[in-house]
Amino acid sequence: MKQTIGAIVVLLFCACTGGSGHRVIFHLTGALQRQFVIERVGLNDEKPVTLDSGAGRRPRDSFVYHLPLMEPTIYQIRFRGKSFQLPFIYDSSDIDVFYNYTTGEYHFTNSPVSEEWRQFQLEQMRIARREKQVSGRSDSGRLLQDSLLRESYRRNFNFADTVRNPALFLLAYNLVDFGADYKGLGQFMQKVGGRFPAHAGVQTLVKNTLEYVRIFSSPLKVGDMLPALVLPDSDGRNVAIAPVRGKYTLIDFWSSWCEQCRIFSGAKKEAWRRADTGRFAIISIAIDGQKEAWKAVIRFERYPWPQVIDEKMWGGEAARAFHFDSIPYNFLIGPDGRIVAKGIPADSLVGVIRTVIAQH
Repeated sequence: MKQTIGAIVVLLFCACTGGSGHRVIFHLTGALQRQFVIERVGLNDEKPVTLDSGAGRRPRDSFVYHLPLMEPTIYQIRFRGKSFQLPFIYDSSDIDVFYNYTTGEYHFTNSPVSEEWRQFQLEQMRIARREKQVSGRSDSGRLLQDSLLRESYRRNFNFADTVRNPALFLLAYNLVDFGADYKGLGQFMQKVGGRFPAHAGVQTLVKNTLEYVRIFSSPLKVGDMLPALVLPDSDGRNVAIAPVRGKYTLIDFWSSWCEQCRIFSGAKKEAWRRADTGRFAIISIAIDGQKEAWKAVIRFERYPWPQVIDEKMWGGEAARAFHFDSIPYNFLIGPDGRIVAKGIPADSLVGVIRTVIAQH
């Protein structure tokens, strides 16, 4: 349903309470000449804002930053050329963040909420390592693996359901996955709205998620008309997603970060090669917040059909218009603009397309 955050999280939170600002001292070890930036990460489709930057000058270095006063807000320290971003939750007026660039270890002083998150993540990583160790060894090993996975999911939910800091909830929420249980997700978010009534970011998330639940609780059906949608291509030109005159059109949803989508790429190319292109067309829609990564993939793959992108991902118009909640996903549209088939698996794609075209 939504992308989750892994063992090392990309977010850094600030929960500010008074005065003219808040000070953070960033103690950095083993990062000589390593550059980093501090960003305020936007909630609810807002763009990130770079607030400051720095670079290690000595084997051990310290940097002092003053963060503005606002409600609990997401921040991020991001190192250039490294996927790791350092998380912390700003819950006091003056905290210290310690990070060893070489080992990846970090800790905090005067920030109990940050330590609460760090300890939770360490325990989740311990469970993940144990789950990996027993994976596929035997029937009993598989049973233990399933038990560990259930424990990890349960801990994610319980943590998000009980935290008292709204910024920490926003972080923990990314680990909770209700799958297709839209009713359960809706009930959970209504409860969250009552827990944090004064936090604008949480309230916006609750509103957007309840709208999401309403949309995806009523999926499009075979026979429905293709919804209207306009999205930009790689050059920024708007492209109308519409049936092609006299052709069956595969509307394909994917992302550069989705491994299963890349596996599906071969099936799409095979369908394009084997189908009668005089009666068949493809339009690919990326649900992707990483525009440059998307451009790199389409350059590498050299797809001969149109490529467009919805950078707002699950909060964007594509998911809202087509009512799908996972990728890869697809709809086969007839020349009359009605849905002929949907959710076609990769190993059935060529056969379904050829059969449909042959029958009409």
